[in-house]
Amino acid sequence: MADKKIADKSRSGLPFPVEEREQVTKVRKRDAHSLRHPNGKRTQAMKGFEEQYLDIVDYIVRITDEIWVDRAMGRIYDTYDHSCTIYSSYGVVRSVEEVMASTAATLNGFPDGEAHFLNVAWAGNETEGFYTSHLGFSRSTNLGASMFGPATGKRVNIRFCADCISLENRIHTEWLVRDNGALVRQLGFNIHDVAQKIAQHPLQESQVVSVPTRMIGQVPRRALETPENSLQGYFLNLYHNIWNLRRFDLIDKYYSSDMVCHSSGGRVAIGKRNYSALLLLMLTALPDATISVEKITYSEETDGLIVAVRWVLSGSTRKGGMLGDVPELRPINMMGMSHHRFVGDKIVEEWMLFDEVGVLASAYRQDGDH
Repeated sequence: MADKKIADKSRSGLPFPVEEREQVTKVRKRDAHSLRHPNGKRTQAMKGFEEQYLDIVDYIVRITDEIWVDRAMGRIYDTYDHSCTIYSSYGVVRSVEEVMASTAATLNGFPDGEAHFLNVAWAGNETEGFYTSHLGFSRSTNLGASMFGPATGKRVNIRFCADCISLENRIHTEWLVRDNGALVRQLGFNIHDVAQKIAQHPLQESQVVSVPTRMIGQVPRRALETPENSLQGYFLNLYHNIWNLRRFDLIDKYYSSDMVCHSSGGRVAIGKRNYSALLLLMLTALPDATISVEKITYSEETDGLIVAVRWVLSGSTRKGGMLGDVPELRPINMMGMSHHRFVGDKIVEEWMLFDEVGVLASAYRQDGDH
């Protein structure tokens, strides 16, 4: 394995140095056949993983295809720990049998689905486990009943992101976000009707949500003291400055003038002005929200560095923003995942995923308690 070195910041053009790592599979600008039939030798130490996988990205890509495209559902038993934990906007799953059940239900509702890969960021090693953030999109036809309603026969196209921790060929922890807001709209259903129906089913396990105050004592939040001269520090400051300090004027510091953000609900923001409008739409729905960055990973792709951030936006609901006519003052933790692509020292493309349906269902579930 190659020794870890610090790449020359000036050579890369990035605003921070990037640690050199093993060469792994690149997924961008690759056709599905070449990803499914790779040539070459293993480039990472991967104790306990099946010999066919060349690296951790190759593993994530191919098991996703096997399970969701080839319908080899039994591979779930080979690639998920028997007591795996899956976090989503609909609660917590704590067994491989529940993963199998939800997979069967999804395939029943959308039996002709395709899986396509946008980015896979990664970190870790064979001893501590590998962390991956897998961003993709799927196309499918709604031919069976689903958690959202009866079959519609409509063709849908949505993005998803799964952050996984894998050790010795098995995923033991996963955070999953699907753009169900876009899905429900494409199916022709009313998103609030669907959320209220889902809210009628109690969660087996739910989080206690206590929205953090935007004030520290009686003092407004200040800039972070963390330097921006590392990848981690750069993104901690980016999220804190824009989201927590509401310094939209600093978008110019981090994003290119012609940036594109592919957000949830089928929304696309082109340019920094429209990006700030998207953030205002979200913060109008959760005006007291603060954001917490939970994990940062990256990959060096064919068309620039990809940095993946898993985050939680915590706030109390208000009508009039992204969530529409939502029950007010309900504490919400909105789990989200964003992938950012750099060209030079600026972000030129962002994919921002969260689940509007899950957030609304959480608000309606609490509304029944009032």
